[in-house]
Amino acid sequence: MSKDIVGEALSYTKDGFVGEWMKWLLLIICTLIQGITFNIVPLATGYMYRIYSGAKPAPEINQWGKLFVDGWKINIVMILYAIPAIIIALIFGVLAFVPEFFAPVTTGQAPNMVALAGVFVGLGITMVVILVLFLFAYMGVVRLGKTDKIGEAFNFHAINETVSNGVGWLGYIGYYILLWLIAVIFVVIMMILAIIPLVGWFLMFVIAPLWAVFTARYMVNIYEAGE
Repeated sequence: MSKDIVGEALSYTKDGFVGEWMKWLLLIICTLIQGITFNIVPLATGYMYRIYSGAKPAPEINQWGKLFVDGWKINIVMILYAIPAIIIALIFGVLAFVPEFFAPVTTGQAPNMVALAGVFVGLGITMVVILVLFLFAYMGVVRLGKTDKIGEAFNFHAINETVSNGVGWLGYIGYYILLWLIAVIFVVIMMILAIIPLVGWFLMFVIAPLWAVFTARYMVNIYEAGE
């Protein structure tokens, strides 16, 4: 299964863009526009939406207005998924710096230590919440792409069934960790390129958008394993 999910995502990315130079150039342009506008014009994200829909091979880059709208659909979903984590982080952030909530003693070093402990506890809980939210969010945006309904991105019952019937939650977490390990390798490559003037920077801009395509297709493969 691992070879299929990872290998197919690699093949999908390679076949979709290697030799398809105009499509590759347009993807780079979409990514640059999105970066320059600080995600306000999410054209690259809109293209990922088409990949999440299950389009195969990699779709053409056209209908720019639709790319913009679809990109914002994903933005909205991700913002909504992030709200619980933000609320929890804010709660623990406030409580950590109000020692009265943690200990009756408000003088000396004890409150500071308790506040510091509160910060770490809050960070730990927030990280767990973020992990769980992102596990659902990734499958949620795939479901969004396949149904074209924002509400379906939060259909937790359907998402749970899809994951359970496919790779299973332990398998999904395993693939999630594997993706992060691959991401670390990718980041190292980007860091190496970053220290090479001009040529390295050019290669960074050329290669970086393909990572998003690979990641999107990777998640689609996990989702489709349970369809």
